[in-house]
Amino acid sequence: MPHHSSCRLDILSRHTAASFPKIFRDWRQPAFFIQVGSGFHVQSLFDSPPQSSPLAALPDMPDFANPDAEHPQLLFGDVMNHPILALQGHRHLYEGLGITPCILPLCGAFCAGARHAILIESGLSLDHELKTGNWLLLTDFINGHHCSPLDGNHSFLPNPFPDMSEALSQHLNSELLNALAGNGVFPRLGIFHSIPGSQFPTVSEARLSRSAGADMLGHDLAMEIIMGHALGMNVSAFALAAAAAPDHYSPKLSRQDILETRRFCSSQLFPGLRRGIDDFLSSFSG
Repeated sequence: MPHHSSCRLDILSRHTAASFPKIFRDWRQPAFFIQVGSGFHVQSLFDSPPQSSPLAALPDMPDFANPDAEHPQLLFGDVMNHPILALQGHRHLYEGLGITPCILPLCGAFCAGARHAILIESGLSLDHELKTGNWLLLTDFINGHHCSPLDGNHSFLPNPFPDMSEALSQHLNSELLNALAGNGVFPRLGIFHSIPGSQFPTVSEARLSRSAGADMLGHDLAMEIIMGHALGMNVSAFALAAAAAPDHYSPKLSRQDILETRRFCSSQLFPGLRRGIDDFLSSFSG
């Protein structure tokens, strides 16, 4: 059955922020919130093994595995001596739980003081030059869902009508690109189309996404990007090309293959992200 929150998002987010010091010893205000999808191994991002807690420890969060049979985990530790809150695995709209479980970790991190966010997922490449295993750094996105995380949550927002034309931070993107290049990783810049459901798209749906100008399509990222930017956070988002979008000649897609590609490619991104986070935060203090 759908999971409905009995609290307003702003109240629930403050309760979530208040729970972090109880969950993690030596809690400090996080500089960044980082969210990665199932299959990615974010532990290598940290200076030393991070503290962990089930996502279900947060208020109003469901306590069962996601469709990938994983229990999402909150992680807290230092990245280049900066305190970071991360989420490995997360809740999805296609689980039928509503929007709140999808965006609550980010909103709680914001209420705890995080003002920057990096979101990492995968998708299906719509461009033959964007090969499996390549990374896309989002410069824009298309919300193909018939909903927005802002619906009914305007009391939580600094501005109930935020401008989404620059939802992805150019400053953060630039620092991350430079740092990644120094580690031999060169993401493409492009547009992500987020679509409903957990099913793989049809050939015609992939063709429609291409005609809309998208470089990749998947099921996630849009809700968190919209809410993070609406709250005033600097947001960057990466999508791994985990397979090619279907055409009439392509092999059948497999979720297990997608997860294996995520696991294999996890180590590519995180060394450069470590340096990019440090460079970005240093640009403010400098």
